[in-house]
Amino acid sequence: MHGAFINSEIWMHQKTEFSKYYQIITIDLPSHGKSTPQATEEYHVEGFSKTVISLLDELNITQFTIIGLSLGAMIAQCVASKYPHRVEGIVLVGSSASMRLSLLEKTITAVLFPKWLAMWLFGKLTIKQFLKLSFMMTWFMRGNKWLGGPVTRQKIRESIQMIERTEIKKIYAAVHTFRKQNLKTGDYPVMLINGQYDSPVIHYHSFYLKKELQERASIYTVPNTGHACNFDNHKSFNGMLFEWLKEKKITSEEAKVIPISEKDCISEYNKLHESRLAN
Repeated sequence: MHGAFINSEIWMHQKTEFSKYYQIITIDLPSHGKSTPQATEEYHVEGFSKTVISLLDELNITQFTIIGLSLGAMIAQCVASKYPHRVEGIVLVGSSASMRLSLLEKTITAVLFPKWLAMWLFGKLTIKQFLKLSFMMTWFMRGNKWLGGPVTRQKIRESIQMIERTEIKKIYAAVHTFRKQNLKTGDYPVMLINGQYDSPVIHYHSFYLKKELQERASIYTVPNTGHACNFDNHKSFNGMLFEWLKEKKITSEEAKVIPISEKDCISEYNKLHESRLAN
């Protein structure tokens, strides 16, 4: 599942490779890509989760591994918490555990940039204005590397331009209102994978989830990538995902495993924090 304002094309490099060994389903969430809007004032992660489960039920798929990027990772957590008996594993790419995990995040979402202000602002903006504001804010707060390479940034721009202006604030509401999910309801393994240059907040949330889930969770970092690390450096990302699937036995005997080194899998950032996680 893709992130907010982008679409299923963000998985094009994974779909090509993994479809050789697995049944792959990539979807466009409502108001994204080729999917039409739903008649609702706001979107919510729980609603998106119901849409995903309805699709899987329609396809008679009872067991699955769910992979999500950003908003898609939020949806993956929601699905896993509500249907743990159906989940073989979840892969969270650039994921948040909650939009109000820390005191700083609570202050921003409740005081500095509350939901009503965000909804009013995004309801007034044109697509062009939204693009300018979004890229300016991410550049100012996180640096240009957070956005990924030139090809990734262009892909994001093209995806956003496909969305109707009235749908922008509905999608943003789903991100803004996301809260912590109970991932302790099952025993499925969890892969936490981030771009090296993703926001420090994202890395903090991964370590929080790792501490919560202990040995069930594994952290990987894709070198020289931003938020959409699966698109920025698909070869490294795919290699890490193949390795994790093999380790967790979520794979067929014929599946090809791309050899990767420890240096590629785990960044120096992770190594520095291993002692903190152990404690």
